[in-house]
Amino acid sequence: MTKKYIYPLIICISLVTAIIVVTTSRVNSASNTCSYHPAAYEGLEMNRLTQELTSTGLIGRVHGATETSQMYVMSVREPNDFFSHREFSLLSNPAISNTLKQINRHDLICIQGNLIANPSPQKHIAVDSIQVLEPWAQPEKFKPYERKQLPNELTQTNFIGQVHAISEDGKVLAVEYQDNIIPIFVTTTEYSQGLYRGDIVKLVYRVQQNPEKPIHFQLDTTVAKPLEVIDAIATWHEQKKTLTGHLVKFTKSPQLKFDVYAMEVDTQGIKRYFTLINFENMVEFDKIRQKLAKIWDENAATAQSGRNMLINPEVTIEATGLISIVSTEQANPQILLDNAEQIVEIVSSNT
Repeated sequence: MTKKYIYPLIICISLVTAIIVVTTSRVNSASNTCSYHPAAYEGLEMNRLTQELTSTGLIGRVHGATETSQMYVMSVREPNDFFSHREFSLLSNPAISNTLKQINRHDLICIQGNLIANPSPQKHIAVDSIQVLEPWAQPEKFKPYERKQLPNELTQTNFIGQVHAISEDGKVLAVEYQDNIIPIFVTTTEYSQGLYRGDIVKLVYRVQQNPEKPIHFQLDTTVAKPLEVIDAIATWHEQKKTLTGHLVKFTKSPQLKFDVYAMEVDTQGIKRYFTLINFENMVEFDKIRQKLAKIWDENAATAQSGRNMLINPEVTIEATGLISIVSTEQANPQILLDNAEQIVEIVSSNT
């Protein structure tokens, strides 16, 4: 057997074995056992989290849920440190598959199950019971976002996309292509180490045979450059830029204390989302948010649901400020604004 088939086979055997051995004895028992023990989440140590998972239940919020690709991810955070978190991929058995399909982003859930032996550092859980402790409601008057199917061109061997997640020094990698998030199975960090979330990259890949869903790619290391950085977002750091794009709103949620506004910017055909921030002066930051809220409210009729935010494709703004990227895992680059005057609404000549 050649090496290129060994890793997919290991994953397949691990997943199948784990799911087979999971029993359904705890199905629907979560309501009797789910309880939050803050001390168990301090430091996010795997031994203590595993004890919660196999006993009273592991509690976290849904980071992403995609029924079409059967990709479900839960975030578990430290009690007093929002920026310290672990992500777990969730796999179901037939007894709870329908429940898993109904979870939504931001839902607070409690799961019981077992960690799967997996050659990837991305932790996978075979879930045998799940309870939604606190459902997250879709913003009023907005229809749920409908994710587009995986495009046919991904049956080819390469594409240009954007890094969606990077951790464990490059051992965990997920890439966005159009409306899809694709896990990349990393066998060596030679190509992925040093990447930032938001980097625009070109991938040459093979589709792994297993698991079938969610689809996983593996870098094709038989070519000279299986991963090439087209635009490194870190090179934008501390550059003063004037950017133009559609107005975006990240609504108040368990992760956000208040509405946060951003702009969708097309860079080399890839959509990036820049949050509009002032960390130095909260009075000015409040004025910035008030100005953006006024623009948003005046054009609310044309706003629509995005994948994890609301967006108004009929409203274009221009913002001038310093770009800030301070972490490889930063969700979105930031534009640091001095005041609200650095934001201008661009009025179309057709209106």
